[in-house]
Amino acid sequence: MMGPQSYIFERLVRVVFFLVNMVALYLLLRGHNWPGGGFIAGLASASSLILLSLALGVAAMPRILRFDPVRLAAAGLLVAALTGAAPLLAGRPFLEHFHTHLHGVPLLGDVHVGTPLLFDLGVYLLVVGIACKLIFVLAQSTQGLRALVAEEERRYSSPLEQPLEETAGPDDGKERTDAD
Repeated sequence: MMGPQSYIFERLVRVVFFLVNMVALYLLLRGHNWPGGGFIAGLASASSLILLSLALGVAAMPRILRFDPVRLAAAGLLVAALTGAAPLLAGRPFLEHFHTHLHGVPLLGDVHVGTPLLFDLGVYLLVVGIACKLIFVLAQSTQGLRALVAEEERRYSSPLEQPLEETAGPDDGKERTDAD
């Protein structure tokens, strides 16, 4: 199922997608010093992807993303966990952060960076992945599309479980009676 088939809406959403992700990048980079951070930046980026799916159709999103959002979430969880656990290797407390100052960076000037930025990056990836997967699965199932393709069903479910959605069988379309 496609989006609303509006050229103006599609072009406008592409511009808004870029602008929202620029704001998300700003929120991500300032998060450990000011309000913002990985969570709100992740929600902003996920919102831009959801808006893009409204314009282009949710069925087009796998072609645009080219990877499963759950893999993005797993990478984010790994980055956040490693950032939190790295100080343990030096005998320091979990989630202790370290900072450095870079002077004279071209186009940016003096830059203050630290491990909170890496942690926020992990949170950002986690939030984008989970929010997008959740919304895309719900959108596909409400539009009459399969929520999960066969590969995803194998990946996310146990072999002992029943399928999430019934596949078309030989008796589909027949009227059922109380005797059935």
